[in-house]
Amino acid sequence: MTNAFAAILGGLKDVIFGRLTWLALLNLVVALTITISAATAIIRYVVPMIPDGAGWFGYLSTAGEFAASIAVAVLAVALSPAISMIVGGVLFDVAAERVEKKLGIAGAQGVPLHHGLLNGLRIGIPALVVNLIVLPLYLIPVINALVFYGLNGFLMGREYLTQTAVRRMSFADAVALRKRKGLSVFLIGLACSFIPFFAPLVGASAMTRFINASR
Repeated sequence: MTNAFAAILGGLKDVIFGRLTWLALLNLVVALTITISAATAIIRYVVPMIPDGAGWFGYLSTAGEFAASIAVAVLAVALSPAISMIVGGVLFDVAAERVEKKLGIAGAQGVPLHHGLLNGLRIGIPALVVNLIVLPLYLIPVINALVFYGLNGFLMGREYLTQTAVRRMSFADAVALRKRKGLSVFLIGLACSFIPFFAPLVGASAMTRFINASR
């Protein structure tokens, strides 16, 4: 687990003070804009569909609008990891390559930009579907945090490790490494889940460092 903590700190340093800062800011702006736009669209077009009324029906209508607004906020939180992973998929391999050069790692296979987008969709869409399935749990205090961070930590760790590892080894070897280092992979993914809009860049750096230290 020592390698995992060192990798997380290295990833955070690369994003905050290193060569991934501008990429991280780009990922933040684009992913946050898409998330806010989606939530705003729901508020604008869905909430007004709740009928108005007078008397007790008016109270129900107001309560319904309030509940819908809370649900939209929860939905925006649920969408944020998946949207960030989709956007970050385009930047993931660019970030990994920069970290590899910084660490002096040779032999990695570059990934074309359109493949990066496909990887982002491959990672982000399952995360989106799973987060939507468990959406009702996000309305329950305490349970929501456990589910959100545990679930997205698992998804991010699993996919970021695989996406990084296949740059330098076969897919089968990447899966074997992921299973062998399961707890460390989860810890890195868990750290990324706390910063979803920066997660792909932190994940790219942390997993590059972790794999390099684990071989």
